[in-house]
Amino acid sequence: MNEKVNQKQPRVLVVILNYRTYELTLELIKKLKNLSYDNYDVMVVDNCSPNESAEVLEKKSKELNLIFYANKKNAGYAAGNNIGIRYAYEHGYAYTWILNNDVIILSQNVLLHMIETIQKHKDVAVIGPKIITRDNAVCAPYCRRPTFRSLTYGIVAERNYRRRFNDTPRKAYRVYGCCMLLDTEKMHEVDYMDERTFLYGEEDILAERLLKKGYVAYYDPGVSVKHNESSTMKTVPKDKQKSIIETRDKSRELYLKEYRGFNSTQIGMVKFVADAIARIRG
Repeated sequence: MNEKVNQKQPRVLVVILNYRTYELTLELIKKLKNLSYDNYDVMVVDNCSPNESAEVLEKKSKELNLIFYANKKNAGYAAGNNIGIRYAYEHGYAYTWILNNDVIILSQNVLLHMIETIQKHKDVAVIGPKIITRDNAVCAPYCRRPTFRSLTYGIVAERNYRRRFNDTPRKAYRVYGCCMLLDTEKMHEVDYMDERTFLYGEEDILAERLLKKGYVAYYDPGVSVKHNESSTMKTVPKDKQKSIIETRDKSRELYLKEYRGFNSTQIGMVKFVADAIARIRG
């Protein structure tokens, strides 16, 4: 556990989900030491990596003073991170910070700033910073709940609307899952993330679960991180592209059908527009 602890700061569990890329995970853990925040512990969940990740991270756990858990199967993003969130709840951590290992921290006060902000809003259950892509673009915040219009023929107008708020702190529909601070107690109330998703769509589904309990998300552009992930399919091997598309479609259908009540025609239209945009982007 962290040796330098400020007891006045809420306890935070940083959860890093690892799959194959243990080098990135170890590098991120080292960078966390530069945070302007003391009262946190780090938990690494290895999602059944097919390489030596689990062995390396378990050996490093004592040296780096981290909590390590080796998942027996690759259960995906939601289920993997739920292991950490449940651990945080069971061990009394006020907040859980979900952090992808390909995230680069640009503001050393990112954790402190998000905690100070979330504490000002009793109805906020999750908060996220400004996300910068590997191409140095800003990921526009999801300001309002999607509608059939905003997901289809109004999608361009909606994206232009979202960009207006890139630098505006505000309550939002949802934040980005690569870096989000969760109120642990509120996550327990909504029964955590939906583990039926493997990858993609988790943030939207979580938003709906939170809304049912009267909670919202918050966009905090006062601090930022860089998500060093490709924003297109160009860097993905062609043999994996089909699997990714199928996974996205499954998560989208779950969200739209079960959580939003869209009918099959509406779901088909949303898919058609999303696929067309994906083809244009390459």
